[in-house]
Amino acid sequence: MVKDKRSLDETLARSVMYHHTLHILLHCTDALLESSLRRASAHPGFTHTITTACESTCGQDATALPNPAEADIVLLDGAALAQLPAMRKAAKSGALFILVDDGAGEPTAELLSLLDHIWPVSASASRYDFHVALLLDAVRQHREHELTIQHFETIINLTSDLVWVKDAKGSHIKVNEAFCRLVGKSRQLVEGRGHYFIWDLEPEEYAQGEFVCLETDQIVMNSGEPGVFDEVVKAPQGMRQFKTRKAPLFNADGSIMGTVGIAHDVTDLANMTAELDLVLQSIPYAVMILDSNKHIVNFNDRFKKLFGIGPTDYIAGESRDVLRQRAVERLGFSRNGRHVVMRSAVDGHEKYIDMYENDIFDIFENVIGMICIYRDVTRQRQIERRLKQRANTDDLTGLFNRHYFFKNIPATLAAGAGLAYIDLDNFKHVNDKFGHHAGDKALILAAQILRKHLRGAVIARLGGDEFAAFFPESCSKALLRNCADELLVAMGEAFDTHEAFAGLSASIGITLAEQPGLARDDLVRQGDVAMYEAKRLGKRRYCVYSASLE
Repeated sequence: MVKDKRSLDETLARSVMYHHTLHILLHCTDALLESSLRRASAHPGFTHTITTACESTCGQDATALPNPAEADIVLLDGAALAQLPAMRKAAKSGALFILVDDGAGEPTAELLSLLDHIWPVSASASRYDFHVALLLDAVRQHREHELTIQHFETIINLTSDLVWVKDAKGSHIKVNEAFCRLVGKSRQLVEGRGHYFIWDLEPEEYAQGEFVCLETDQIVMNSGEPGVFDEVVKAPQGMRQFKTRKAPLFNADGSIMGTVGIAHDVTDLANMTAELDLVLQSIPYAVMILDSNKHIVNFNDRFKKLFGIGPTDYIAGESRDVLRQRAVERLGFSRNGRHVVMRSAVDGHEKYIDMYENDIFDIFENVIGMICIYRDVTRQRQIERRLKQRANTDDLTGLFNRHYFFKNIPATLAAGAGLAYIDLDNFKHVNDKFGHHAGDKALILAAQILRKHLRGAVIARLGGDEFAAFFPESCSKALLRNCADELLVAMGEAFDTHEAFAGLSASIGITLAEQPGLARDDLVRQGDVAMYEAKRLGKRRYCVYSASLE
């Protein structure tokens, strides 16, 4: 339970967007209650301050109490009940008044009406902690409720579409400002009223017209599913056509309690075209719209830029196949599923594009066109490639890292797999005497030598100054010996030419999987054993693994 509570608090801490200081006035002398209040943890978004009215103020006027007008919560005992009316009058709206009932007297009905809660006096700190936790949680829930209402009111009034909430009988419980502007009535007149009053219709006129608003309400309530409808209404401005989206609202028991709707005015076809152009230009991707014959109907500026379409190129009405062929010739356009590769029309660099195609349907569910969206994912691909490379590569040497080495070598090996385990001799001396910068240069030089002389092997820096080279197949002890000899000579020549590296050399352990089924980890361990034997024998040499070394 403690873990769940902590998880809830962490979730709330991430989600709250407000901060409120809760002023608590303690007008009683219960030290146990005061202690509980002071150690209570505030909810995310809240802090609380506690002001204690001293005993000498009891019996004074409410205006003499500490901060009466600032209190959000007032806790008082029976001795202060007489001052409750005055305190309630002095306090701000919404303040909570709680009687800590010590049983000294029964509050009158008038005083009870001024109280929000009554807590029994308790000798148990845990009970006070319980009451305080419930109180703070109730305050939080109230604030969340207020914030939710504020969010809802703000959101529905941001849109120019009509938004409303109806109960199951069709009364408008909530409407937005756009709704009120269209019907020419205030929210006070609209909310709580039905369809006929709001739209100034008689039932007979509704029945004889093309109105379907009430019927579509019933459709979504009967089906329990959202729906999209074309609806005609009679507004003060004349007849209006709306594209309406409606959805049912449910009680806690699953029964329908009403509907919510959003209506977009689609009366003016020219406005629809202008809106489409605006939407196309605001989309942050290249967009092309085709008709049912796959001819180009519309596109945005990003599409023109992506495909190198100049001001004198008239592609409206052109077949998509013609445009695609032109892109193949000019931009090297090639497509594999929804992935497209092409050269940029601006700088000639290769671009990777994700292409999304979706059919466009009319109100009768007929395909009337297609929308094609091209999203440039070149940077994303480059980042992914770099991240993948970094995940598998040692940053300093450019060799594979330990993670890649053990991930990509099979756990069980075939006969003929070989390994060279390389460790630099006296590497610590270089670091200690000449610094880590010199040590890094030595590691880089060693990696270059390994690449040059161990072609075909999987080479990795396992950590520090240890390297491993894995030969996946067709390997022999003779081949491994030759490679080790070449490495020792090459490293000796390379290191001896640098003053800082003069004492460096390498100890190499080589091993071979002579029978199939040897575990990869055993092969690496054998190489490590052989390498340490080479060090024991004096360094600057190699040693072949044998069971006798174990």
